[in-house]
Amino acid sequence: MKKFLNWLKGPSSDFILFIVLLVLINIAGQKAFVRFDLTEPKSYSISKASANIVKNLDEPLSVRVFFDKNLPSPYNSVAQYVEDFLEEYKSAANKNFTVTFMDVSKDENLALARDFGLHQVQIQEVKNNEVGFKQAYMGLVITYGPNVELIDPISSTDGFEYKLTSTISKMISTTDSLASLPKGQKIKITVYLTNTLKNLRISGMDQVEKLVENAYKEVNNQKQDRLDFQVIHPAASDAVALIERYGIQGLTYNSGNGVKETGVFGVVIESGDNFRVLPVQVQQSIFGFAVAGLDELVDSINENIQSLVSKPTQVGYITGHNELPLTEEKYAQNFEKIISGMYELVELNLSEDKIPANMSSIIINGPQFDFEEKELYEIDQFIMRGGNVMFLIDGMNTMGAAAYYNSGTPQYQKNEINLDRLLEKYGVKRGLNFVMDQNCYTQANQQYGKLNYYWAPILQKKNLAKNHPITKNLGYVIMLQNSSLDVSEAEANKDINVTVLATTSDKAWTIDKEDIMLNPLMITDPNDPARYKKENLAVLLEGKFESAFDEAPIIEEDDDEEDEDEESTEPKPVKKPVENESDITTSNHLKKSKIPGKIFVVGTSYITTYQVLDATASSPIAMFLLNTVDYLNGNEDLCTMRSKGLSLNTLEVKSQKAAKTVQYFNEFGLAVLVALAGFIVWRMRSRRKAKINRKYNPDDTRFRTKAGKETDEKAVSEDK
Repeated sequence: MKKFLNWLKGPSSDFILFIVLLVLINIAGQKAFVRFDLTEPKSYSISKASANIVKNLDEPLSVRVFFDKNLPSPYNSVAQYVEDFLEEYKSAANKNFTVTFMDVSKDENLALARDFGLHQVQIQEVKNNEVGFKQAYMGLVITYGPNVELIDPISSTDGFEYKLTSTISKMISTTDSLASLPKGQKIKITVYLTNTLKNLRISGMDQVEKLVENAYKEVNNQKQDRLDFQVIHPAASDAVALIERYGIQGLTYNSGNGVKETGVFGVVIESGDNFRVLPVQVQQSIFGFAVAGLDELVDSINENIQSLVSKPTQVGYITGHNELPLTEEKYAQNFEKIISGMYELVELNLSEDKIPANMSSIIINGPQFDFEEKELYEIDQFIMRGGNVMFLIDGMNTMGAAAYYNSGTPQYQKNEINLDRLLEKYGVKRGLNFVMDQNCYTQANQQYGKLNYYWAPILQKKNLAKNHPITKNLGYVIMLQNSSLDVSEAEANKDINVTVLATTSDKAWTIDKEDIMLNPLMITDPNDPARYKKENLAVLLEGKFESAFDEAPIIEEDDDEEDEDEESTEPKPVKKPVENESDITTSNHLKKSKIPGKIFVVGTSYITTYQVLDATASSPIAMFLLNTVDYLNGNEDLCTMRSKGLSLNTLEVKSQKAAKTVQYFNEFGLAVLVALAGFIVWRMRSRRKAKINRKYNPDDTRFRTKAGKETDEKAVSEDK
């Protein structure tokens, strides 16, 4: 024992003790999950919102992870990222949150993955110097109550936390809504299909009933038998009534006897008095008629059930002034799609409706006509009550709403509307112009070379608010047809906090001519430093605002109502005078905000159109808009969560000469530097070798210096 203790104290045990220490540290590291996230957007740490959701789970929530082992790069890093992130969720959650990593090499787990509806992904791998392909599972199955949701496939780490947390949140909401359904009540999925339509030459029509039924069975299995399915073949006499009730598709065709008949086709999901119509309908192409929307039936049914039973936050969408319609793909349809997962846009015509008391935010997108006095007052008092408004207003618009999107060269006019009366009172002044920027979207053209779209500025990270949740993790944003914004008056108001969310570069200028043509061949850079100026493109105002009205306006009755009163023969009720009536006055007018509100202003509505906004919400401008809606509705935690890991730092190109220099350096300069470094190392090694040889072998003439050789030759000549 004494000998062992001496060995421990002596230096001979140091190496073995060091190995033991490393093993113990690794064991402790596996048991105690500790990581340090040094990334700026905290890409490898869960947010407070995610932690709160899993920390307050009332029922068991299970996450099953189906990932193949030994995945090639870069998918192996994705698998590790998912595993680490789920460990973070687990450490923050309560006992109701469980994570299970399934071994997909086992047959029973493969069968389970197929039963859940997971799909294998074909990925490329290099093995034995050969490029091959393999099928791999890379997905999650989340179970909460009767609901089962999939995140499949997970081929990238981008937005993983947002997808997982939002899925869990939706499942909790849907489960609570399903649980609140009366006992025995099921959600009905009904296929309405006139039988004679099967005899027409419509591709896929004969498979509709079978495909919808298969999708129903899969979803019903996920929802634990809370659905019901039926097929109804309505008679021609019932077609009109069904079209009016559900808005499903009607088809007129010639019957065998030459008489025109009307049939109906549609898939409807119903719960009580509420219903949703699946996007399954007959469409015409160059190859004839075919049924579209059958490829993603399971996803479509799940999304519509969730929309049907859950209660998303309602956001008002103001109409009646030629705003961009939500129902047309060319306009704001994509905008509605990307926010529909969390919010429901409710159209409001303020000339007829009031903003509901339970609504906390409204959107005014692309108005071109003046508002009525009572509409302006309704918006103003909504803000005074702490409401939040998202203004997307063009400085210049086309003469005719469809001219820009359809055909022909659009003509522009200044968008002068009385909504500015409100904005200017709150401290925002719109420029009736187009903002151009040198740092813009470019496109290579075979005939004309590089084309600059100056009206589509690329806003780099330094042009976005660095510390605000809306823009914090965005690397760049592409805008379109913006007008300038002046917030100097708002900045002078101590009650208002102003955040400039987006600005142009220093090389921007404005054009306010109404005869302008937005053509890259027609617009040139002024190349005049006096005209260049950084312009504000998107701003956010927060605080208590002063009303644009000194008092409530007197709303006159419509002429139609007066005419009806005159034509009416019924006796009118007589109003009895109240004693001291002149002493009674009532007013609900608010001269200043009682609760702080938020006002977002951007000088364009085109960023909500298909030109820059995709329906998959993968573009930076989609993130910008989603974050804005989230922030206005109090969900600022979702902003940073959604854009986490998306902070792409783009290169800042100050001049084309500098860009070419960097390009040639990357192509040739690095190779020259490597060759030069190799030459220097070779020369240094040769000198060192010669020095050592001269010291230990001075007679070796191979390493004698020129001076040494001359000395030896001189000595030899003297000896002679």
